[in-house]
Amino acid sequence: MNWIFIFLLGVFFLAPLTGLLSQVNAEVLREIYQSPSFLKSLGVTLSSSISASLISVIIGMLFARQFAHNLWRFKRLQRLMLLIPYLVPNFILAIAFVVAWNPTTGLLNYWAVFPGGLYGLFGMIFLFSITHMPVAFLLFEEKLKRIDSSLREAARLSGASNFKVFLKIELPLLRPAIIGACGLCFALNISAFAIPAWIGAPEKVYPLTYKVYQAIQLGGLEGLPQAASYSVILFLLSLIPLFLGFWLQGNEKKYVLLSGKTAKESSEKQGIIGFLSFQIWFFISQTIFWIAPLMCLFLSTIVKPGCLQSIGVKCLNEISFSHYKYVVFDLAETKAGLHGSLLYGSLSALVIVLMAIVSLALFSKKNAQLKTVETILTIPLATPGAIIALGLIVVYSGKYGVNLYNTPWIIMTAFIIKHASLAFQPLRTGLSNISPSLFEAARLSGASSAGVWRKIVLPILRPEYLGGFFLVLIPILGELTMSVFLTSPSFQSIGTVLFDLQDYADHASAGALAILLVLLILSLNELSRFLSRGKLGY
Repeated sequence: MNWIFIFLLGVFFLAPLTGLLSQVNAEVLREIYQSPSFLKSLGVTLSSSISASLISVIIGMLFARQFAHNLWRFKRLQRLMLLIPYLVPNFILAIAFVVAWNPTTGLLNYWAVFPGGLYGLFGMIFLFSITHMPVAFLLFEEKLKRIDSSLREAARLSGASNFKVFLKIELPLLRPAIIGACGLCFALNISAFAIPAWIGAPEKVYPLTYKVYQAIQLGGLEGLPQAASYSVILFLLSLIPLFLGFWLQGNEKKYVLLSGKTAKESSEKQGIIGFLSFQIWFFISQTIFWIAPLMCLFLSTIVKPGCLQSIGVKCLNEISFSHYKYVVFDLAETKAGLHGSLLYGSLSALVIVLMAIVSLALFSKKNAQLKTVETILTIPLATPGAIIALGLIVVYSGKYGVNLYNTPWIIMTAFIIKHASLAFQPLRTGLSNISPSLFEAARLSGASSAGVWRKIVLPILRPEYLGGFFLVLIPILGELTMSVFLTSPSFQSIGTVLFDLQDYADHASAGALAILLVLLILSLNELSRFLSRGKLGY
């Protein structure tokens, strides 16, 4: 019975990949792979993704060492500030950078010109680096906290400098995390659509994700074979971080961070010069990464178009919030987008949490089967959203007896497939922290397995599944890639409404909606932390 459940789970989650591969045409494949435009797109994808991954890892590690080893007032607030580029949907950050550093009308061009120009390969690498740097930061911070502080203390007593401690002790222990962070950032970079659409496309710098979009946009369903051919390479590239993750798990014992007692969290006292240097670097970097661009985006929504470029800050004497009133009360597409994202996003998050609970209830004592379920859920997470969307179009367009195309249910299916792992992992971690003696005591008292879960496990896991719900909902609200492919007259998301507003040159309305979405996402993050008692959220 359990294997039947796993089989059905595998069919549901992996069918889109199989369906997309069925659309690959050998003749189209050969024609595309021999074309100069494909080789150029592949070069753009690899060069931008690899370069940005390395930059993200380096910057993330520098910040992680400071946050893992030191305590100071307002540390949690600054940590949240550091994670803003990841929490904010990358299409909003891309729009903000366009407002700030557009080569012709950028608000910040008077003070500082974007080096090399915003549009093109360099701009894509820069945006990829800052949006995915927090991912590397989170991985390194957790690993650095687990390194026993006595190792660093012993090294310093032996006369080692701070740099030598990092080079000889921390860096070797962080090797798996470095490889994992590079792989994860690489997967996120090759999956991104919004940054190439806003930053690369104006200079005709097209990575593979944008070529997939072009194939569908120009050819419709007839462009599926061409889109599938591009997707094959994307999928193969996405397997690299997946296999890296499996390899690291298999070799985890070679890199033991500590043994025996639990390591205490570091609370080292930092010198005043070092602390001030870090604070200066922190606020300069955050100003460039998101504060200045988002501030420019906000200013563009409350003044007349072109006013700031012509007369400067005098425009602030005539500020107006009419664009916010328009997108909230008058724009019908906003209501449709909010309805679609919140309703179907919430339903998806609910299904994901229930699916995770059922899977853990069935397989919590069967490691092999639980590992199989985890692998099934992880593969879609590492798969670019464009591939999942195209696969769903193939599988659920009526060819195999089920037609969900042009309905909201197909995007809900995409949300569930893509984000299921986000709720499964926190619940699994929470379950592993429950003492086995509770289960044994309940069974000795005559409780059934269902009774144990109802009376003991679910109440204890309440912070995990409540926080997990919002942990899934947050990326769904900021999702664009799958929504662009699967939007229909019966479904719009906030992301597609923003995309259309920007595409139709209604930049002020797009900016107003973007600012409101940022506030909503940050509020949900705080709600997730509150409901999970600080266990989830950022």
